[in-house]
Order: sequence, then C-alpha cells, then structure tokens
Amino acid sequence: MLKNLLVTGLLCASLGLAQGGKGGGKSGGGGDMGAETPMAASATKFDDIANTLNLNKEQKKAVKTILDEGAKEAAPLRDQVSKSRVAVGEAIDAQKSEEELKQVAKTSSDLAVQLSQLELKTFAKIFAALDDTQKKDTRAVGHVFFVMNDIYHNKNWNEE
Repeated sequence: MLKNLLVTGLLCASLGLAQGGKGGGKSGGGGDMGAETPMAASATKFDDIANTLNLNKEQKKAVKTILDEGAKEAAPLRDQVSKSRVAVGEAIDAQKSEEELKQVAKTSSDLAVQLSQLELKTFAKIFAALDDTQKKDTRAVGHVFFVMNDIYHNKNWNEE
C-alpha cells in the first residue's frame, strides 16, 4: 500500500512539474525547455531517448527491446484502465452510492498505478543498461524519466 502511494505521489509530482515547461513551444519561451530543442526534433520517442542518452548501437538494441517488452506487458493493463474509466463514468451517471463510487474509482486508480509501476520498472531497466558516464548525466536521465511518464498509455509507445 505504501509503495503504491509513493509511486502515485511520484507520478503526480512529475506531472505537476512537467506542466510548468509546456506552452513555450519551439520558440523557447517555456523556461529552459528551449535548450532542449535538438532533443525535441527527434522523430520518435525512441529516437529522443537514444539521442538524449547518447546510446551506442548495442544499447539502442537493448533499450528498444526493453521498451517493446514493457509495451507488451502494458497492453492488457492499458485496456483495463480504459474500461475502468468507462465504469467510473457509468457509475457516476447511474448515481451509484458513494461506497460503490469509491470502489469503482479505487479499481481504476489501482490499474493506473500498475501501469505507472510498469513504466518505472522499464525506466529502471533502461537506467541499468547505461554506462557510468551516461548515468551521471542527470539532465539526460531526467529528460528520459520525463519521456517515460505515460509512455504506455498509447497503443504505440513510440509515437508522439
């Protein structure tokens, strides 16, 4: 329970922090996000991750495999999250009791936490595949952590 709470808190905090940098666009008006313009020019999320971390050929292959495996594991969870959100809406529309709403909402949030945990596990595997120099580049690692947030919420993780 504590682990789930910590993961949820971490994700909420990262989402909140991420909101401050948006809106600047490519003009660089969003804080220091303009400094990352070359990374933003990447065609796919994988390209962004590979370029940001300066991955070599073997690391690219390993990271792509890690991300693809995570996506396969995420597919059923993503479908369940989608269905659970519909269930929440239906419960609200049907004016279910507060206790029933809490249960439906808890189920939905538990599934979302599981998907977030999978994203964090995938990030940890990617981090483990880095060499010491890459691990010390906190800006690059932080950017990849940001990219990993909600990466499996879409059917194709590699699309923007």
